[in-house]
Amino acid sequence: MRHGNLRQKLSMRPSHRRATLGNMVKSLIIYQKMETTRVRAKAARTLAEHLITLAKNDTVTSRRRAYTILNDRDLVSKLFKEIAPLFKTRTSGYTRIIPLGFRRGDGADMVIFELTEKTAKKKEKKVAEKAAKQIKEESHEENKAGAPKKAAAGEPKKHEAPHKKEVKEESKIKTLSKSRPTLQEEKMAEKAKTEERKMAGNKNFMKNLRGLFHKRGD
Repeated sequence: MRHGNLRQKLSMRPSHRRATLGNMVKSLIIYQKMETTRVRAKAARTLAEHLITLAKNDTVTSRRRAYTILNDRDLVSKLFKEIAPLFKTRTSGYTRIIPLGFRRGDGADMVIFELTEKTAKKKEKKVAEKAAKQIKEESHEENKAGAPKKAAAGEPKKHEAPHKKEVKEESKIKTLSKSRPTLQEEKMAEKAKTEERKMAGNKNFMKNLRGLFHKRGD
């Protein structure tokens, strides 16, 4: 009799079903999260939680039993060293199923199948380590630099106020403008010369007219 021995067949043969569920559990151990259908997530949940309960008791027999399902030594070591310690305080509820909605096309009920406790990602660890190193280096450099460095001949001193620097720059600009005339000054000088020439021509014209009038009167 097989009372209470119901098993979801997933429309597959036994060998195919074992392989698919084993691959789902492997990806769950590696990525700690996956997107799949509700029926497959429920079928893989029993196997995943069975493996986590095995990993809580780190013995040779439990490792061998986990290896018969996973067939990968690296995954077995990750299961026993990284994932099992996360669930020390828990007796059940190692995974969760979050609904996503129905898939477009065939209308399958999609869910997120993930672990309730997760390890920190490698990228986040690397970023945190880099930030800590930078902070240490900056503090070390500040401690080394006890006395302020002497300013070079061309560089402005740090204790000088900013308005003094502006005054010095303005004085430099004025001296340069005195030594060399600007374009506007050159244009004004040319206009003045042309006006003087015109005035000189007008005076000569008036003198010539006076000579003509004197001749007629005579």
